[in-house]
Amino acid sequence: MKLFQLTIPNPKVPQFLSLLETEFGLGDNLMTMASFKSTLIQFRVDDDHVHFVLTELQALGLGISFGFCDVLDLKASTTVPAKALRSQEAIQSTSHLAPSQIYSNIVKKAVLTIDTVIIIIMSAAMAGIGLAINNRIYIMAGSLLSRLMGPIMGASYGLAILDKELFTAGVRNLTIALSIIIGIGFLMGIAFAPFAETLLWPTDEMAIRGVYLEMMFGAIIAVCGGASVAVAESNEDLSSVAGIAISSALVPPAVNSGLCFAFLLVGNYFSDNEIDQSVFFRIATSSIFIVVINCFFIYSTAFVVFKMRSTNSKFLFKKSSKSHKKLEKKRRDSILLGTARMSDSPTKTR
Repeated sequence: MKLFQLTIPNPKVPQFLSLLETEFGLGDNLMTMASFKSTLIQFRVDDDHVHFVLTELQALGLGISFGFCDVLDLKASTTVPAKALRSQEAIQSTSHLAPSQIYSNIVKKAVLTIDTVIIIIMSAAMAGIGLAINNRIYIMAGSLLSRLMGPIMGASYGLAILDKELFTAGVRNLTIALSIIIGIGFLMGIAFAPFAETLLWPTDEMAIRGVYLEMMFGAIIAVCGGASVAVAESNEDLSSVAGIAISSALVPPAVNSGLCFAFLLVGNYFSDNEIDQSVFFRIATSSIFIVVINCFFIYSTAFVVFKMRSTNSKFLFKKSSKSHKKLEKKRRDSILLGTARMSDSPTKTR
């Protein structure tokens, strides 16, 4: 159950009340509060009708050309839809999120915060230790900890709805995250270089990511991971654990490339015997290719899924950015104006 809250200019209120009462049959479910310039209208809608109602309201310009349209989540309600009591299918049909909800969730996850960067660093370090000492459990632990799903979904969803800002932010943040992971791998390669002979580098976990056949199997994992995460983002009942498949396809090979490139540079300084640089170069370049190929397939499959489950055009609910920019500009101008007045005022002397 969702609560719609509409803020409408008074001259347009009769048009929307007529739509809500006659077309949607919400006459007994409406609450209005009028003020001098606008009116607040609230009503409840079942989850499986949210997308339809939101689209119809936006088609009239609400939230785009004028007013606001907010959709609030009701955690509990004493009113239960009758069909939910009759059939389990009703519960399943309400699990799909409305495009506005999908958009809001993905935008939040696509942001690269300081906390996210710290988690990415820790996950890369864990995966790097696993690769260096040939421990698959540590590698999987690093993949579980990683947070790469948000930027990838941001880029895929932004492309699906033709949102340039979201697509650019997703690509930029994923590039930064992968650069951090490769950099952590590089630093760990330098730190582990004195122990490389003892650890029998390249380990099996490092060497297997230098096999070109691994690209094919990695691409299959990327396809499955991209599709599953896109479906999970579109459904409120599915767990975000599906993002682990994405991390496992990207984090280990990215860290592995950093390890091998670093050992190429400093390995001979710590080894009694001359290292076979061609082997480490092949592993490093193959790992980079695996990352690039996996990114491509994850983006592609997630884009296809989002395109199939969403509308074809950029959603109209992302519209108040211009008004917020105008408010922010007015706020800055008022601050500057107040500062100028204070500087122009004569100072009092005793």
